[in-house]
Amino acid sequence: MAKKDRLEVQQLYKQIGAKRILEDVSFQAETGELVVITGPNGAGKTTLLRILAGLLPKSGGQVLWNGAEYDLALGVVGYVSHQPMLYESLSVRDNLHFFAAMYGTSSEEWEKELLSLVGLWHYRYESAAILSRGMQQRLALARVLVSKPRLILYDEPFTSLDQEGQDLLRGLVEGHCSQAIQLLITHEPDHLRTLGYRQLKLKGGRVQGGGTKGA
Repeated sequence: MAKKDRLEVQQLYKQIGAKRILEDVSFQAETGELVVITGPNGAGKTTLLRILAGLLPKSGGQVLWNGAEYDLALGVVGYVSHQPMLYESLSVRDNLHFFAAMYGTSSEEWEKELLSLVGLWHYRYESAAILSRGMQQRLALARVLVSKPRLILYDEPFTSLDQEGQDLLRGLVEGHCSQAIQLLITHEPDHLRTLGYRQLKLKGGRVQGGGTKGA
């Protein structure tokens, strides 16, 4: 059996000026866990994911990966944000190939598998700029998965997806439940009602509780 990764967040806080965005946030998760983060706007959900994605420095507290101070070099992280973060001047296939080459996972077979998985293989020669917002989000999912991440962070990933896209995303989340730690922000946890998950509720930058939900 493959070794499980462990993420530990201990008394994390983030301050900008005089305002505390996150205050004493602590939780842990292991490979195989899906943690669904909920809370009102301004609760600090996106800030938390951006810190874990390495896009924002923390002000204090600790983030540990397998017991060591968290560093992006310790494990591959995939981040699905509000923006697809694609190169619009490149084709669908060239976008994916660029990121695959960057992570050292490039292969024609792997890239075709991912584009087929997200329903974009037939659009592989189209420019990313002309894709609908929902199709761009599908390509963003492929971009994240191409690195074979061990920690996957989703920030409102169901936004802009039609019903077929939502079903596809739900299947991708379920398919990676045994392979990665997954943290997912959503205002509609009902999207994940068929999956087993642990809920982390944030309000005013603090953890308000949560528990095991879903299947």
